[in-house]
Amino acid sequence: MTTRPFPRLGAWVKLPAPESVELLALAGFDFVVVDLEHGAIDTRTTSTMIALARGCGLTPFVRVAGTTARDVQVPLDAGAAGLFVPQVDNAAAAREAVRVTRFPPLGRRGASTSGRAGRWGLAELADHVRSGNDEVRLVVQVESAGALSSMAEIGEVPGVDAVFIDPTDLAVSGGLPENGLAELVAAAERRCADHHITLGTTASGDAPDLLGRGYDFLVLGADTTMLRQGARALVDGATAVGR
Repeated sequence: MTTRPFPRLGAWVKLPAPESVELLALAGFDFVVVDLEHGAIDTRTTSTMIALARGCGLTPFVRVAGTTARDVQVPLDAGAAGLFVPQVDNAAAAREAVRVTRFPPLGRRGASTSGRAGRWGLAELADHVRSGNDEVRLVVQVESAGALSSMAEIGEVPGVDAVFIDPTDLAVSGGLPENGLAELVAAAERRCADHHITLGTTASGDAPDLLGRGYDFLVLGADTTMLRQGARALVDGATAVGR
């Protein structure tokens, strides 16, 4: 597990446009998460986004759709600094995420230095393996009430670097009233603090409060949402006169 501080403020990238990455860098974000779970982004575009993010000083993460070798191998070989893995409901699922993300003996990721992560063949194999096991970050997403209750066990699995609470999926899958879910989240936050587990979530206008509650990193929104909101504000401003 890496001990380096986690980049603090990030954004989802859902549009298959590398320019989104460049614009987010200019806006001052610390990291981006290329969203292969919910975004229509192909392999070629993902690789370009990773390279562009690195060139712009952003930390490039990729949210994968699953934990097959194909899901994780391609973005890691392309130089992703880490992966967000969705729907990790228990420690067993967290261990599986570690297995597919880490090289032996920690996991079963296939090794090749021929991609960007291996400096196009220039990296020594031993250095490539060390970097993949020590520097690539694995962020597991907690998206159910049961997962919230198992936060400490999930976060302490060797090879897991951070836990990400996904409020949208929790609201859909939890089957709990809003106040009950809030209590579960608060208890999970306390468990993470007690066990020194790096914790992240999404923010919607409440970023200062979340950081004050102990969150280490936040995803502030998506490129799609920012475009829609900015466009709507322009239209509303232009049509406000004469109302």
